[in-house]
Amino acid sequence: MGLGYIAYYLVFDYVDPMGYYEAVLRDERLFEDEVNRLFYGMQELVDQEEVVVNGERVRPRVVMVDIGFRGRRDRVFIVFALRFRAPVRPGRNVYENRYEPETIEYNYEAYWVFPPGSRILEVDMGPGSEDWDVVSGSVVAIYGRRGGRTGGYERIVFRLPGPGEEAVLADE
Repeated sequence: MGLGYIAYYLVFDYVDPMGYYEAVLRDERLFEDEVNRLFYGMQELVDQEEVVVNGERVRPRVVMVDIGFRGRRDRVFIVFALRFRAPVRPGRNVYENRYEPETIEYNYEAYWVFPPGSRILEVDMGPGSEDWDVVSGSVVAIYGRRGGRTGGYERIVFRLPGPGEEAVLADE
């Protein structure tokens, strides 16, 4: 079994009528403090999850936080980039994540990016959970809407090409 990387990006959308994030983005020190607060808060949440690839526990790490606006100062987005090393192999691989189900407080999208050349085979986001879509062979998008529920379980099965298969899978 080799090691590969799996990455995911969480994009949260906020309505900010009081202008908190406008003030944060105008002040370098406030911005740095807010990014650090968000970074460590997300890492703490992720550390509570049980993430397993092919039966082996893995440890996702927050690697980036960004804050910006969607056209208007009261429409804020926050992006978290996370990644982890995973014991992947040619053929079928299984990513699983168990966590406490919860009510979704803010709209978000999550984009899972599996190793190059891989192909998503199955997706299970748990009972009554978010919508999702395979947006390319190796990328899954998950859409959480405010007021919905997370399922408490994620399972994504993907296939990595074996020797000589790269061109076939990459062209599909």
